[in-house]
Amino acid sequence: MKNIKYILGLFVLIGLFTGCEDDPESVIDNSAKPIVTVASSTTSISESGSPTFEVTINFDKPIKNTTTFVATQIGGSASSGDFSSSPAVVPAYQTSATMEITVNDDIFVEGTEDVQLEISASNIPDIYEVVGKPTVSFSIENSTSDDFIFRMDWDGLYEDSNGNEHHFCDFDLDVELYDSSFNLLTASYSSCPEEIEISPGDLPDGDYWLVPSFWDVTTGVSPANYQDIPAVVTFVKPGIVLETIDLTTTWNTEDGGAIQGNPDAYLFKYILTVSGTNYKVTDSDTGTVVFQG
Repeated sequence: MKNIKYILGLFVLIGLFTGCEDDPESVIDNSAKPIVTVASSTTSISESGSPTFEVTINFDKPIKNTTTFVATQIGGSASSGDFSSSPAVVPAYQTSATMEITVNDDIFVEGTEDVQLEISASNIPDIYEVVGKPTVSFSIENSTSDDFIFRMDWDGLYEDSNGNEHHFCDFDLDVELYDSSFNLLTASYSSCPEEIEISPGDLPDGDYWLVPSFWDVTTGVSPANYQDIPAVVTFVKPGIVLETIDLTTTWNTEDGGAIQGNPDAYLFKYILTVSGTNYKVTDSDTGTVVFQG
């Protein structure tokens, strides 16, 4: 009986010690931990030029361990693509670190967006060693430009005969700009999406051709079945006007591109009229103005 009591008592002691190890918060009293506060260098920022600002993380007392912090969005109307943040590290025995927040410029027409971030230690040991998850709020103001952008995107997924997935971006599509006499002025041949950007003064006032084209089908893996290429063209005056046109039924993987002898590989359809910093795009087939700004 004495042995049984001794064994039971030993189990109780082991359980107590194990419980303490499973809960690091009970090991260090909160009064010994640094309190975390933050200070932001701005409360409002324009997205123009993808600027960066700083958030300073402060401790009220140093500790012997290095602590890493991250920012997590907990509110606001901005999306995750509107900004990014880098982790910040408070070194051992130091009491502050700086976190950089980068606002991403874009072409979209949008109002002012709000962001609320929680600044917190990034992993379990760090969380147990500090007190507080402070927040920082800021607003992102829409940027505008007098540039004109002509863009074509055709990304999307399809399957080959073996059931493997591929991107339509593997096929070679381009965008080109011609003058009214059909002389090539500039082009984008290298990426997906392809894009031509025109700044004020780049072109004399007048009419030009904006030409999306399909160059080559052999740059991609053949799909299992006939596929329309999901091309979309976008005409933009950044932050002011944006219009998109679906060209999905224009080209397909069966007919191929110009290299395959497709007579419809070049779409001479859209006329750009430049007048100072004003731009108009007309569908030459219908006479419809599809963009103006």
